[in-house]
Amino acid sequence: MKLTYTLWLIIINFLIFFVQQALFFIDPIPDSYGGLVTDILGLNTKTVLERGYFWQYFTYMFVHADFGHIFFNMFGLLIFGPKIEQTMGKKRFLKYYIICGLGSSIFYSLIICTLMGVSNIPMVGASGAIFGVLTAFGIMYPRDIVYVYFSFPMPAIVFITIYGIIQVVGGVLSLFAPQTGGIAYFGHLGGMIVGIILLKYFGYERRKVRFFWE
Repeated sequence: MKLTYTLWLIIINFLIFFVQQALFFIDPIPDSYGGLVTDILGLNTKTVLERGYFWQYFTYMFVHADFGHIFFNMFGLLIFGPKIEQTMGKKRFLKYYIICGLGSSIFYSLIICTLMGVSNIPMVGASGAIFGVLTAFGIMYPRDIVYVYFSFPMPAIVFITIYGIIQVVGGVLSLFAPQTGGIAYFGHLGGMIVGIILLKYFGYERRKVRFFWE
C-alpha cells in the first residue's frame, strides 16, 4: 500500500521533531531558541544574512517548537490535506504545499525586515504551508462544513475568511508587541496569499455554488 504525500509529510515532520528533541535533551545549547536543529534548519533572518543559510527558507517548515505545535499543525494537515491531494494529484499537491511554505517564509521575512529590521528570533513550523492547504479547501470546497473546535459548524469559505482576517489583525498587533505571542501571523498570511495565486495558476477556480443567503 502506497502512502499519500500527506502522510509522508506528517511522518517526516514527526521524525525531524523526535531528532530535534533527542539532540536538545542530550546537549542543550545555551541561549538557543530550540537547540541545534532549530539553529540550523529554523528560519533566522540574521543567520541567513550572516552565514548564508538560505536553505532555512525551505527547512523551517519541518521544524517545530514543541509537541503542541507539531500536533495541531499535523492534525490540520491530516484533516484537510487528503481531499486537496486527491483533487490535485500527488505531485501537484506536493508542489503546492512546498511553494506555499516557501512563499510564507519569504513574505514573512520581507514584512518583518522592512517594518522591524533583521530579526534574531527563528520562525519554525509548517503553518504557512498548511494555511495554503486550508485556503485551497475553502476555495475549492466552499460549502463543505467545517466544525471549528469540533463544535461550531460553518461553511469552509467562511471559516478560511475569518482565519484570514485573524492573521491580518494579529500581524498588525504583533508589530506593536513583537516579543509576545510567538505566532508568525505574517507567515500564515503569506501562505494564504501564495495559495490563492497558485490556485489561480493551476486553474482551480472557485466552484459556482449558491448559499442560502443568495
